Amino acid sequence: MHVTSIRYQPVEGGALGGHFALHVTLGAGDSPGVSLSATELTARIHDAFQTLNLKTKVRGVLLDCREAVGESDEMSSLLEILKDWGCVRFLWVNETTRYAWFDPSQHIVVFVKSQHWPNFRVNEIRYVTPLNPDEWAEPDVYDVNGGAYCYLLSAAPKSELLRFVTECKRPWGIIGRAYVSVDFPLKAE
Repeated sequence: MHVTSIRYQPVEGGALGGHFALHVTLGAGDSPGVSLSATELTARIHDAFQTLNLKTKVRGVLLDCREAVGESDEMSSLLEILKDWGCVRFLWVNETTRYAWFDPSQHIVVFVKSQHWPNFRVNEIRYVTPLNPDEWAEPDVYDVNGGAYCYLLSAAPKSELLRFVTECKRPWGIIGRAYVSVDFPLKAE
């Protein structure tokens, strides 16, 4: 497996936003990274938790697999070991990838960039909007994902974000720096 980073930080937004987890970024990405077997990576994860010396019993591991190539046996082994250790297992995946090794995870977040995507079972959908708001289209959400949380990732103007979330069929939350707000006057005019 190609690993580009391992860091302990809060989960960025979404249903688990703010909760700390050990983020393991897999795949090519912009960083050179290193090639590790599942055994070597679990040793690095174990060492990271030992170094952190966490008092809490909850140990979350977020595997960012958006750039990863589907090494099924290695990923299955990694997820099963983390499961045996009692770690909470999160996956970040892209819209075109569904692997058998998704099953041992506990929370799957898919990042979609198009309206029509395969709709494999996930816990959370994050729509990464195109730069041009005229090209935005609410992603399909089939019954298999009827209970999934939906979020919008965009750097668009607040007015465009508000327009999108009020015109959609489903309730969409917003993640990112551009938060939508509506100001109401404190005094009668």
